[in-house]
Amino acid sequence: MRIKNLFIVPILLLALTGVVSCGSTKKSDDTQATEKKVVIKAPAFDADSAYTYVKAQTDFGPRVPNTQAHKDCGEYLAQQLAKFGAKVYNQYADLEAWDGTILKARNIIGAYNPDSKKRVMLCAHWDSRPYADYDADEKNHKKPIDGANDGASGVGVLLEIARQIQKEAPAVGIDIIFFDAEDYGTPAWHRGSYKAHDWCLGSQYWSRAPHVQGYYARYGILLDMVGGKGGTFYYEPYSYRTARK
Repeated sequence: MRIKNLFIVPILLLALTGVVSCGSTKKSDDTQATEKKVVIKAPAFDADSAYTYVKAQTDFGPRVPNTQAHKDCGEYLAQQLAKFGAKVYNQYADLEAWDGTILKARNIIGAYNPDSKKRVMLCAHWDSRPYADYDADEKNHKKPIDGANDGASGVGVLLEIARQIQKEAPAVGIDIIFFDAEDYGTPAWHRGSYKAHDWCLGSQYWSRAPHVQGYYARYGILLDMVGGKGGTFYYEPYSYRTARK
């Protein structure tokens, strides 16, 4: 998930209502177009606060499943969501990695206005990759990454959003989901057989067994690696193809 220097600034949405002119070429027949500015107030997103949540995660160390750092960070995230007024659900699952390793995974969900049928899902993954398999230095390929960008950044943004939701709750229901075991996929250096569908294990599990039976959201937004310096964000091809609206 990429956090960049982006951090969400107070958003002003301008709805421009144009009145279409019709008539002859004569000036007297011209109808002047009018514009109406509608300002929607949004809480000020605090970038420093979001970066603080990123640092708090990386201070635990790499959040690789089955490690103490991973366990401790999971507790921290659940506590933060509860602190910010969310109803917290925990999904614990044993998920099989590409090499047969059983990962003790934990999806963490914070629900706001849980009784509302009108829902929006905001999500990120909180685990970090156990292999720096694309590092320029081959000596690092089997070492875990700190995951400040790839994992912690998206979570940091969503924790800041959770803090703002607590201050000024919207009318719709919002679910903030931190998926686990997303980045334990087959490393680039591996040669040989491996288990299929080996990435995004936590979200695969959640899609089979959501935290609420019959769960439905109007739409979802996934933040992944949003913290890269000077990052550029393109249309995500799967979403564009299957859920363009």
